[in-house]
Formats: sequence, structure tokens, C-alpha cells
Amino acid sequence: KSESSLQSQVIFDAISTELPNQKDVVKKVNGIILYEITQNGKPAAYYTLDLKYGSGSVYGDKPKNNEKPNVTVTVDDGDFVKIATGQLEPTKAFMSGKLKAKGNIMLLQKLQGIMSGVKASKL
Repeated sequence: KSESSLQSQVIFDAISTELPNQKDVVKKVNGIILYEITQNGKPAAYYTLDLKYGSGSVYGDKPKNNEKPNVTVTVDDGDFVKIATGQLEPTKAFMSGKLKAKGNIMLLQKLQGIMSGVKASKL
């Protein structure tokens, strides 16, 4: 499956658009978050949210230059969309096993600003 068939692509596009308005969040997070988006329990795509360099960037792939992500999030495509649009509480998703995170999971809490900006913009 190509990334374009994933519902989450729209969310990552929106995050990319929102990043320039979130310079303070980029500074606060100061890390790299890798999202492994799954469909039917299998990896379907990877997205990197690079909030370590410059004003931040989002791209479909694993981190560039073999950088290690500070945190890796594994989540189903549909569940990620629900989390990003506020239909599913991230904490509940984590507790119920719908969202898995390895590494510095505290960084995820610092993403709140970006996600609320995304929700307010296009979704």
C-alpha cells in the first residue's frame, strides 16, 4: 500500500502546514518522533516528525541520516486519525494498547500545541 491510501497522510500534511506557527513547541520538544502507521496490524508507512533541527519538519519515511528517534509511536491508521481529530483520547489509546510508544514518551505530551493547532486549522 502506498502512503497516499492512508487516512493519516492528511494529518501529517496538516502538521507540516502548522509547524511554522509552532516554533515554541519545536523548541520545547527538541526531538525526533517516528510514527509507524499500521493497517491490519502490519506496518503500512513511517512518518518522521523532526522537531530537533531548524523550525521542524515532517516527512514520510524513517529519520534521515540514520538518526535515532527519541520516541517511536506505533498506531493504526484509523486510530491515529481519531487521536489527531480529538475523537480518541491519546492516554486512553495508550492504556488500551491502541497506541504503543517506545523511548521518551514524555515528548509526546509536549506535542499538544501542534495537535490543537492542527485541529483548529483544517480538520
